[in-house]
Amino acid sequence: MKRILLISFLLMLMLILSMMVLPVIGQEAVPTLVPPTLVPTTAQPSEDALRGQSAVARIQSESVVRVGILLNEPPYGVLDIRGEVTGYDADVARALAEAWSVEVEFVHVTRQSAIEALLQDRVDMLIAAQVHRRELDEVVEFSHSYRISSQSLMLRADDGAVSLLNMVGRKVGYVIGTEAEQATQAWLASSGQGVTSQAYYTIDQAYRALLASEIDGVVGRWERLRRVSSNQPEAVKILDEPVSVEPFAIAVPRQDVAMRNLVNRTLQYLVENNRLVELHESYFPGQDFPYDAIPLWDNIGDESPQPGQYSTDIPYPQQYRAAQVLMSGERVMRVAGLAELPEDAPESDKRVLAFQQGLITQIAERWGARVELVPGDPIEALENGAADLAVGVPLDWSLADRVDFSQPVLLHGDRMLRPSDRDINSFLDLRGRWVGVIATDGNAEERAQEWADSVNVQVRFFTVNFADNIITVLTDSQNADVIFGDSLLLVPQIQNNPGVLELTDRWYSREYMGLAVPRNDIDFRLLVDYTLQEMQRDGTLSTLLQPIFPADEDMPQFDYWPGRTEYLGLSLAP
Repeated sequence: MKRILLISFLLMLMLILSMMVLPVIGQEAVPTLVPPTLVPTTAQPSEDALRGQSAVARIQSESVVRVGILLNEPPYGVLDIRGEVTGYDADVARALAEAWSVEVEFVHVTRQSAIEALLQDRVDMLIAAQVHRRELDEVVEFSHSYRISSQSLMLRADDGAVSLLNMVGRKVGYVIGTEAEQATQAWLASSGQGVTSQAYYTIDQAYRALLASEIDGVVGRWERLRRVSSNQPEAVKILDEPVSVEPFAIAVPRQDVAMRNLVNRTLQYLVENNRLVELHESYFPGQDFPYDAIPLWDNIGDESPQPGQYSTDIPYPQQYRAAQVLMSGERVMRVAGLAELPEDAPESDKRVLAFQQGLITQIAERWGARVELVPGDPIEALENGAADLAVGVPLDWSLADRVDFSQPVLLHGDRMLRPSDRDINSFLDLRGRWVGVIATDGNAEERAQEWADSVNVQVRFFTVNFADNIITVLTDSQNADVIFGDSLLLVPQIQNNPGVLELTDRWYSREYMGLAVPRNDIDFRLLVDYTLQEMQRDGTLSTLLQPIFPADEDMPQFDYWPGRTEYLGLSLAP
């Protein structure tokens, strides 16, 4: 009898200890010999998922923002030996709270509990190394991506492979039950023919197997691979080509447009004043900041956004456009903003219009819809329900209480154009020389003067009446040494005069255009964004942009969220 009681007591003790351990190992983070918990499934919202009030209301009333954060995911979130929360995510949260003039309260979450904590209002937002995956869009909403990481492949340093294609016939390892397993299986299923895989319980085991030549590579999050190999960095290398991209974003309640806009506008403000860029460089030295993932909209403002500037109500759409467009008898996509141009319009305007027409045609084809053009003011057409989306609209915070915007589709901005044989690289090389500006390019002279003043250089200006006269002004009459202006005006001149004209390296400004869509109609906006992302991934967007983007420069890398290419019954990939 005593033996039975003793066995029962020991079994109960083991059960209690296992329950205490599980929350701690719920994240595959700091290297450990404990087997990891499986990647959590997507949390489900309650039946009555529509919120009555924005999370901004509580922040306004209590002057505190509650932030869900991981505490064992270096370099994002760590509880240090002094009991302080540190890491990139923690510093991003503090920067947001400081901008809003509120206190920050960190709430410990795990990978298993994070989404549920947001759905149950235990936190106002998640900054928890949270990858923006499309399946999560069903239950939460995401900000701009503030960090672009990746699932990457680590090899031995003497391995000759330089891309994933070089891994045919070889074996890679991953940690079972983690994002690395998902990324590995997706890679092998899509294009990893001939590659075999081996599962391990921990990244330490996989790393040792790599050094022992039992496997040829290890798939894992870039930061974790760097960390596990930190004692012998010379023994390994990580391929530049990712197995999959991991965009980290801030999660907020779904359709909480005020909270989303407050977070996004503040992220843009922190990029514009360089605070977020400095934080990124301190945690990820030498890695490029994701400027194109946080596009700076017009009218951000000189002062930081404040919670008190936002309405606490949540404006739900009276009509949901996805259902109207896709589920009506005849699929019709009503588009505003595609204005007709006169025959004598500048070539740059014709090229932009051709890009917009091509973009809309591609979207309509992927949706199986017919395009119907809507005349008049595009913003008013969206507001009154006459249009489903609008083109040619700059991303602009002054319109954010009337419409929403897709992710960017076009980057343009001020550049400097020079003859290819002229050694001019910046305003520092223009002291006492002539800068040409195009008459139709707004306040280009004023913009150029500001840059000249910023480096204490005096320049003189020459006005070019028409963009087509640029080649004559620069090479024949030589009335100007360079032309300063919008890249949309300059690129056609380069392409029409190959080898004669070229742009200097610097972007003096970056302006973005996207598609305007109905306000807070999240499913329709996601449909538009997913479509644009698939067009970016398959090269369609790059092809459309070629006539209006510098040919010898890398295309902008707008956001791409991993996940299924099917949405609302449509296959968005060709």
